[in-house]
Amino acid sequence: MNETSLFSAAFLTALFSSGVRQSIPLIYGSVGDTVSERSGVMGISLEGEMLFGAFFAYLFALRSGSLWVGVLMGAVAGMLSSLIVAVWSVLFRQDQSIVGIMFNILATGFTNFLNRMIFGTSNANISIDTFQPIAIPGLSKIPVVGEIFFNQDILAYLSVVLAAAVFFVLRRTKLGLQLGAVGENPRAAQAAGIPVYRVRVLSYMFCGFAAGVAGASLTLSTVGTFTEAISAGRGFICLAIVILSRWNPLTALVASFGFGSIQALQIRLQVQGSALPYQVFVALPYLITVLVLALAGHNIRAPRELGVPFEKESR
Repeated sequence: MNETSLFSAAFLTALFSSGVRQSIPLIYGSVGDTVSERSGVMGISLEGEMLFGAFFAYLFALRSGSLWVGVLMGAVAGMLSSLIVAVWSVLFRQDQSIVGIMFNILATGFTNFLNRMIFGTSNANISIDTFQPIAIPGLSKIPVVGEIFFNQDILAYLSVVLAAAVFFVLRRTKLGLQLGAVGENPRAAQAAGIPVYRVRVLSYMFCGFAAGVAGASLTLSTVGTFTEAISAGRGFICLAIVILSRWNPLTALVASFGFGSIQALQIRLQVQGSALPYQVFVALPYLITVLVLALAGHNIRAPRELGVPFEKESR
């Protein structure tokens, strides 16, 4: 491995530009989960919702010839699949962790089954064109920074808009106050006339919608095809990002870029060549995730009723 090349301007520019692309699904997933967890519902099933979004986005983009149809159907698939989790964990008051884990297992098996049933077992799936970079006039010409941040595809730009919009809603609107009240003290929220069940279900459906777009970005922005288990643990990284960002969508945006850059780095280290087994580089993002949580995850206060089933009191 050429150590000098690792610190060259060209290498770093390419690395962080790839880091932005790798961070797109993390941004959508973590921002969606921020909304859900603010209302008291954990997004354990993010991984499965990403898988549904990735598969159906690819399928409908391939069949329709439109990437935007694919994004829409991926988002709808993620949202509808999240409704299953919301019903069981919110309305039926089942343990959210168990429901989420079981859903992830279901999503992995079901998307694998659909993939093999529709496209066969050869894994020679048909590739489709992906979203292409859009250079923002003026800003894309800024040395280094312009190539990294202002020469990305449309889903990257929309992810930043989503994070800013969610931050505004959570901090500056009545809806944001209601979400916070439901997550902190649902009984007091119910007494104040806030429909706790409705708020929690809808917030988790928004999380599923965002996770579906995250999955769509994997197939329509990154690889142009669907492979089994394509989410590759990104849903769990999103959970870590939400905790580290202290349920702040703008901080989650920055943290997602950091984790995306780590994923881009492990890919480029493999390409550069090393005496270490490639599995070490594949595991690198997840090892760093655990390490960062261990070092920086203390003294973080979650919404008080996060993961606690709510039972409506009768009058």
